[in-house]
Amino acid sequence: MNVSDPKDVLVLFSFRSHKYGYIEMLFDRLAKRSNDRHALNLHRGALKDLQITIKGSRLSIIESLTGRDLTDFDAVYFELWYKAQQQALVASRYLERHAIPYMSKELRTIMPLTKVGELGVLADNNVPLPHTFISSQRQTKKLFKKNPPIKYPLIVKAADGYGGKNNYLIHDYETLKLTLDANKDLDFVIQEFIPNECDYRCIVLGGKISLVLKRSRDQTNISHLNNTSAGAIGEVVELGTLSNEAQQAVLNAAKAIDRDQFAGVDLMIHQHTKKPYILEVNQTPQIEIGAEVDKKMDILLNYLQEIAYEK
Repeated sequence: MNVSDPKDVLVLFSFRSHKYGYIEMLFDRLAKRSNDRHALNLHRGALKDLQITIKGSRLSIIESLTGRDLTDFDAVYFELWYKAQQQALVASRYLERHAIPYMSKELRTIMPLTKVGELGVLADNNVPLPHTFISSQRQTKKLFKKNPPIKYPLIVKAADGYGGKNNYLIHDYETLKLTLDANKDLDFVIQEFIPNECDYRCIVLGGKISLVLKRSRDQTNISHLNNTSAGAIGEVVELGTLSNEAQQAVLNAAKAIDRDQFAGVDLMIHQHTKKPYILEVNQTPQIEIGAEVDKKMDILLNYLQEIAYEK
């Protein structure tokens, strides 16, 4: 092994620091021991502060303490990552796509359980996604104050939100800061605002789109939300309402996240360009509640009957 050219290794912890110095102590011990070998340059990083960006449906990740893209390192060691599991999932998928070795491979078993994990998995998979930025509130306020990575207006939504809860339309930095400060305990996903007249909940069963629910808000309502739980009207429409491109985007999204057997894929069509965008892939879409309950229950029961009788 030639050690004349030391390799850069990133050590990722859940947080950038610990109130009792525990993270710093662990890293300093490891770095000191590594310095005696002259083969590795260790760098400390924080999963919660990763700057996760999706543009043109392509994923990039900057580590904030080093200011470097994860792909700039020769290897990555995930240390004490379990308090930032969704960020660890996204980072590990990103490293795999760029053939950067990391440890350990158990990160492959993490499920995408919030919008953070979902979007990280969907990126780079031929799925049309809105421009997206994800990081800690600290990093978000810092970057959007000086050089916003996404232009206003923005959609700011809780990473684990549902039914339009904690979902905001933001037009300027001051409102963004006030919104974050009022919800300090929440992780947020920030996306470009897609002009729209409605959105669609597509129920995927057995790898096919079995039902399309069009969700339209009252145009006199100042809310930007199309969720039926937020007062929008839901109605079942023909599959042909969606273009072939939109249908394929829905199926690609469900498959990419390994939910093509059963998922509720939220789709939005740009009001002017008519381009489709995938908003999220719900693992437990509302069936027994919400709009068009009978029709949703029927397609689910039909599919359950189908697989039960295949036995």
